[in-house]
Amino acid sequence: MADKLTITELDFVSIRNNLKNYLRNQSAFTDYDFEGSSISVLLDILAYNTHYNAYYQNMVANEMFLDSSVVRNSTVSHAKHIGYTPVSRRSAIATIDIGIIPTDNAGTLTIPRFQEFFSESIDGVNYNFVTTKSYTTIRDCGVFNIKGIEIVEGFPRVLNYGYNTALNPKREFLISDVNVDTSTLLVTVQSSSSNTDSHTYTISTDATEINANSKVYFLEGSLDDTYKIKFGDGVIGNNLSNGNIVIISYVSSSADAANKANSFTTGSISGYNQVVINANTAAVAGAERETIQSIKFNAPHYYSSQNRAVTTSDFEVLLKQNYPAIDTVSVWGGEENTPPIYGKVYISFKPKSGVIINDTEKARIVNEYIKPLCLVTVTPEIVDPEYVYLKFNVIVEVDLALTTLTQNQIATLVRNEVFTYNTTTLQQFGVVFVQSKLQSLIDSVSSGIVGNEIKTRVEKRFVPQLNALKTYYIDFALPLNRGGAGLLDSLDSTPFYVNDASGTYRLAYLDEAPNSFTGVDEIIITDSGYNYLEAPTVTITGDGSNATAEATIVNGKVTKITMITRGTGYSRAIVTITGGDGFGAKATAIVAARFGTIRTFYFNELAEKIIINAEAGTINYATGLIILNNFKIEALDSDHNDIRIAIEPETKIIDSRKNQILLIDTDGTDSVVVTPRLRNVNN
Repeated sequence: MADKLTITELDFVSIRNNLKNYLRNQSAFTDYDFEGSSISVLLDILAYNTHYNAYYQNMVANEMFLDSSVVRNSTVSHAKHIGYTPVSRRSAIATIDIGIIPTDNAGTLTIPRFQEFFSESIDGVNYNFVTTKSYTTIRDCGVFNIKGIEIVEGFPRVLNYGYNTALNPKREFLISDVNVDTSTLLVTVQSSSSNTDSHTYTISTDATEINANSKVYFLEGSLDDTYKIKFGDGVIGNNLSNGNIVIISYVSSSADAANKANSFTTGSISGYNQVVINANTAAVAGAERETIQSIKFNAPHYYSSQNRAVTTSDFEVLLKQNYPAIDTVSVWGGEENTPPIYGKVYISFKPKSGVIINDTEKARIVNEYIKPLCLVTVTPEIVDPEYVYLKFNVIVEVDLALTTLTQNQIATLVRNEVFTYNTTTLQQFGVVFVQSKLQSLIDSVSSGIVGNEIKTRVEKRFVPQLNALKTYYIDFALPLNRGGAGLLDSLDSTPFYVNDASGTYRLAYLDEAPNSFTGVDEIIITDSGYNYLEAPTVTITGDGSNATAEATIVNGKVTKITMITRGTGYSRAIVTITGGDGFGAKATAIVAARFGTIRTFYFNELAEKIIINAEAGTINYATGLIILNNFKIEALDSDHNDIRIAIEPETKIIDSRKNQILLIDTDGTDSVVVTPRLRNVNN
């Protein structure tokens, strides 16, 4: 007999049943019909009320913690407790040069802060750009020239607050504009309405460097995507005085809408109308405000970094916090490079808009966001991401008896599933492509798919310098499969124009000619080991024979391994180092079969392949490096401004390392080719 309520269930039906069972076991309600009477309505009300309260209490409990909060105001509040300020919108930034022809004899000219410029139309909108500081120049040869002017998208805004200790004891001032770009803030404090003396205050980034006289302000997130500016209390930071006027100016941003703007106009500047503007760089770095998920991830990491960049994760978090236009970032130390480069840290990131950033923007990021926070002895360097495009030829075995879909509908669903995989799994640093997992996703697309086969190829792209001899390095940074001229799985390229030996203009392509299986070319030391008293024994095993080598030691370490005989018939070889009373030495064998030759060819009028240059370059199948030596391209023959080289990888599991990003070109017609194959049920 249940004389107590069960309180573990939270859904409406379970709560109602618990109440009903409890009442049924009370003597006052013996044989009572709970479903067919008005008490059923009362039970519903009680159950609904209990359910609502349980849900409310659960949500309140969730909002008490950063990890589980779902309301932005709660997330921002928790982040504030660990010193993290959510990133606001960021304006697109462009760099321009200006030439002004004066109409008088003035010797100097100043372009004021918030001088307005206007972009060309982007989707029917001309965006407003402004300077965030003043620029002064002198007259030179009758004109004023100013180079490297930085302009940001948005409209200037100015807020004025009078300070009264009694009315504002917390010394905080609200910026209610949800479109504010906080990186453009300029805060000044004027003595009073009758005394225009003023001081500029800077944002506080390190409380340990602040004293009672430091003219700093503190920025923190507030409710509903707004921000607050706070001032010191006279102990940590300079205090305000009664009658002070706080002037806050900033740019109200349209986020990423003006990215790629590269042509600008303006009205008069300092009264002069003859103005010539040249854009050095297109507008970049515009970004939306930080998302809730980003705040929840970055806030604790920012707290652990303590506003200094020492570890790789420190660099990643601080960059995301200061430069929200980053989509994904990878950081590694120079000691991880081959060969090692000590004293450097390398940073690579993919912007949210476009694929790379320009050199001017790289320099700005390093100087403004990275160098002030990293060790003096460390030199940061931004490198472009290396994009490796994945291409798939998918054959799906289809049994139409198991589905109502047609072959074409299934092919469309499979193609869309691959593109979804690109969005959810690829396009980030450090991801791993596993072909079997993609095949499982394809199998789940439709009940009519019995199974599938995938032929995967990897593609690299490079932009050639036309009409010039140049050596190109195309690094896939992964082992490649040996194909061969004429084989379906061999290397191929998009077409381009070259001159053959007779000077005839030819539409050419690239292919590969792998070296035949021969001996071991060299042995590369991967670990020198330690404590060797004499040269250890080097043993070479594999599918060939008769390769021998000897080791040289210096100061107890193996410093060199010299080939004595290269042997024959090796496609793979393993090196083992033993003896010498030492430990830990390791090495890798490089066999001739791991190399090939890159050739150029064209097709004659009989569709016969004619070799133009039999030694246009080399390919290292083990490392994935292709070198085109003294390569001269006359023109391109495609809708693209690049040459694309595709080849099959050696493995179906591909790791992206350092600055490498794996992705699928969703605009490419040959990126994902799906061929349904009807299953023959009679076999």
